[in-house]
Amino acid sequence: MAKFGLACEGITDQIVIENILCGFYQDLEDDDIQPFQPPYDATTQKQQEGEFGGWEMLLEYLSQKRFRDDVLNSHYTVIQIDTDICDHVNFGVPKDTSCITTFIENVKLKLIASIDKNETFYEAYQEKIIFSISVHSLECWLLPICKDLKKEKITSCFEALQRECKSIKVEKTYKIYDTLSKPLLKNKKLRTISSQNSSFKIFLDTLPKNLNQLQFDS
Repeated sequence: MAKFGLACEGITDQIVIENILCGFYQDLEDDDIQPFQPPYDATTQKQQEGEFGGWEMLLEYLSQKRFRDDVLNSHYTVIQIDTDICDHVNFGVPKDTSCITTFIENVKLKLIASIDKNETFYEAYQEKIIFSISVHSLECWLLPICKDLKKEKITSCFEALQRECKSIKVEKTYKIYDTLSKPLLKNKKLRTISSQNSSFKIFLDTLPKNLNQLQFDS
């Protein structure tokens, strides 16, 4: 049984969340974390053939029996989504960031509605489900690795990463995002970087604080 399962928009998001978890819990190993959505092929470092990612596929997955089975067969499941699409007609959450905490709660309600779409599930298993909601993209969490920000940035972060990360040609690949997020494997660096982004800090604050306190099977 996986300690953490990852339900994300894409495989680049999966590897960033994995590195964050390994930095937060220094005793956590790669084998303790399993990608659920989209399914990942470790050999090719790509999504499994015939499988798809993206936020619409994530919402569909959350409503399926496969998600419910994955939650039951892991200790925790992390659901990651970017909020750049939240005002899309098929998502329907206003992009109002005047209060980041309230905004994230509204996005969570949409994800919970998807979880309960076909069968009521969330209330009974909410302690096993952790939300990782990046405002407005996971690249905004990574940007402070490359540039010390005077003010929090939540828009156009991918383009900013491409400009600011001088030693890496930033492209949407698993390998590059693994390299970009490697500094987050160090707990002190993780704390420093997360302090520069509100949604990043909120995610860390929702994680169980001590790995030794988690009731894992041997």
